Amino acid sequence: MNVKALPTLFLIILAAISCTFSIPVSAASNALSVDNAWIAEAPPVSKVMVAYMSISNSSDEDLEIIHAESDTYSSIEFHETVHEDDMARMIRHDSLQIDAHSSIELKRGGPHLMLFNPTRRLKAGDNVEIELTLYNRQTITISVPVKKAQH
Repeated sequence: MNVKALPTLFLIILAAISCTFSIPVSAASNALSVDNAWIAEAPPVSKVMVAYMSISNSSDEDLEIIHAESDTYSSIEFHETVHEDDMARMIRHDSLQIDAHSSIELKRGGPHLMLFNPTRRLKAGDNVEIELTLYNRQTITISVPVKKAQH
């Protein structure tokens, strides 16, 4: 084999390997839309806040949000309030499932995002960037306003 052809051969092999292991890009993040998102303003000393929103999936496939994060909080978890025997309790979920052509409502007394340890005092009128990561590692970033708690 001609030694001068080795770099070209190497590039061809590398390109073939890259194509073999590439992950197809899905339109999943484009199919996800978030409406009416808001974070309930909390007392100044509160270490936990709550976010509500409506998340819609316009695709033909079920979508799963597996992670949420923000520079404004130490962590964000998926929680749900369930009522059993006249008692309310909180359940932590690993993800949020949004079925094809449907939506999920994150609301008081149901599923919601728990936002832990804000890095600064948040008041009504502030906005928080939250990044949602889908099962296929695609992300979408939403801007969520802080509002006075609605009763």
